[in-house]
Amino acid sequence: MTETQAGAAATGRTASTGPTAPRSRGWRRVLRRHDVLIPAVLIGVYLILWALVLTRPNFLTSFDSWVRDRVQSAARTSGHKPHWPLIKSFSGLAGGVAIHKVPQRIQLPIAALALVALGTAIARRSWRPFLAAAFGLGALAFVLILKANGHRPGPGMKGKALHGALGNFPSGHTANTVLGYGTAAMILAWAFRSRGAKRAIAWVMTLVALAMGFSLVWLDDHWVSDVLASYALCGAALFGVGWCLGFRLPGPVGEVQDRHSRVVAKPPV
Repeated sequence: MTETQAGAAATGRTASTGPTAPRSRGWRRVLRRHDVLIPAVLIGVYLILWALVLTRPNFLTSFDSWVRDRVQSAARTSGHKPHWPLIKSFSGLAGGVAIHKVPQRIQLPIAALALVALGTAIARRSWRPFLAAAFGLGALAFVLILKANGHRPGPGMKGKALHGALGNFPSGHTANTVLGYGTAAMILAWAFRSRGAKRAIAWVMTLVALAMGFSLVWLDDHWVSDVLASYALCGAALFGVGWCLGFRLPGPVGEVQDRHSRVVAKPPV
């Protein structure tokens, strides 16, 4: 082969392989983005817990029972009543309330989400709050479908099978809190201009979600894995809510942004 033919062959290989390299790097860049990587990890955590519920329920329940025994030893008095009765009232905020002459119980998280979405949509004259609320409610409905097909008994049922009731996996009260109040909190954060207000809303909502999960385990209403699975699945769904509202996280992992939003490579350590 002559030098000219070898050069042409090398050029042909470069031309044929050149366009594919940036494309593969582009996919890796997308997968390293915070708003893709974090939800993927959360969904992975949920899938692991779900697989354990389906294939090795005794293994997961043994861990749940270990946690439950230690929590209940601190939570119960000698009369088997839980300490801090106010926690029971707090956990009710994630459920429904009965109103006189209304046949159905009003779900407080859904009602709060609807009011916040309507108010901010009118105040800001935007359709984004309605889109975010629809996404959050759709994710919540998906959680209820998973509960209906899970058939996992709660810690107080002593292994009895469920008949005509939703399962305990994942936790519905936790999902109501994270997707109901959480979506409403994100809509409020979107409506406020101040960074301080946005951070305050985020911190308050985080504390409320953590307190709700704690109360459910403290009251022996849910296994700890039920709560953790709901945190993971609903936390991933909140990234979709943020996308509906136009929230964007920083660029790919391993990169930083300068003051002028120009992406620069993170220097090696």
